[in-house]
Amino acid sequence: MENVVLNGCTCYNGDSLELMATMPDKCVDFILSDIPYDLDLNGGGAHGDFCTRKQIQSRKNSSLYFVSQGIDYDKVFSEFERICKVVNICVFCSNKQIGRIMTWWEQRGYVATLLVWDKPNPMPLGNGCYINNLEFIVYVRSKGATYNSLGYDMQFKTFRNQPPQAKERIHETEKPVSLLQRLLLLHSNEGDVVFDPYAGSFTTAIACHKEKRKFIGCEILSKYYEPAVKRLRGVTAQQSLF
Repeated sequence: MENVVLNGCTCYNGDSLELMATMPDKCVDFILSDIPYDLDLNGGGAHGDFCTRKQIQSRKNSSLYFVSQGIDYDKVFSEFERICKVVNICVFCSNKQIGRIMTWWEQRGYVATLLVWDKPNPMPLGNGCYINNLEFIVYVRSKGATYNSLGYDMQFKTFRNQPPQAKERIHETEKPVSLLQRLLLLHSNEGDVVFDPYAGSFTTAIACHKEKRKFIGCEILSKYYEPAVKRLRGVTAQQSLF
């Protein structure tokens, strides 16, 4: 499995389950990841019956389809549980995944909390539709998990951070660095090891570099991995100059 090490950030190009299988027990302080969403891109709903086979195949060939097929919850979360020193996890997810994720962890005795990213100035989808201004984060913790009191304004369950500009994004579902920095500050300390098994644009790595955390991450698709590592290399080099 190819990997690049940049100023405390170790970035792998490969399958995250294969990588986690090589990681020792209790080696990670915090997991912060935007897991593949479980979305219906096959034309479901009122108009689904009228979608042509060609339209459905076109969706399946898109980059978004690949990252919209969810995960094997038992395999992935069992590995998360094993590699965490203390269960301390934030995962971005779709609306459809909230119940399943929270139930998986709560049935095992952990505390699961729903957080919300409220995106300013979202694009309207058209008449008759709710504007898609919310994304969801499930925070899972066990006794002893790091939680830093950062002041009243920093500890709401809602986050308002501007999404990255479309022309600047490497990944379709890329998150703002500032949002990830806030989660890092709340749930980890300087020098901690942060793991992102679905690293995409490696924005978590950039946030870790800025906040002096060690980073391990994995992205399976080279089309994201290569430009993401190039960007991370530029960020770490620039910060080193100052």
